[in-house]
Amino acid sequence: MRRRLFAWEEEMVGEFILLLASVTLQVNREDKWLSTLKNSNTFTVRSLYDFLTIQLQVELPVDVSSIWHRDVPLKVVVFAWRLFRDRLPTKDNLLRRGVINHDSRTCVAGCDFVESSSHLFLHCNIFGSVWHLIYS
Repeated sequence: MRRRLFAWEEEMVGEFILLLASVTLQVNREDKWLSTLKNSNTFTVRSLYDFLTIQLQVELPVDVSSIWHRDVPLKVVVFAWRLFRDRLPTKDNLLRRGVINHDSRTCVAGCDFVESSSHLFLHCNIFGSVWHLIYS
């Protein structure tokens, strides 16, 4: 590796090593890619492309394309895009990814609710009121 791994990458490497532990290499068998994306079990770039592009679209309450405006700073656009896609590093997202444990998921404001994007920006007594002032 060219750089040290992040903690989440080290966890993924550990999972990968566990997956490889059950693999047995066979000398007299042909080496080929297998895929469950097609009935023939053969891997094709087209089948992977179709799998990645023909996914169910998530319905968003806001038209995300409207945030990409040339007069809005890129930092703000990326933040809004991550907010609308629920990709901010809130505690509920970090818990879902296995970064924090279940005991650490409550709001940092101390209101004993699960810290999520909707809670922080709309429902939290501390942070929700700040965002309301910024919005108005």
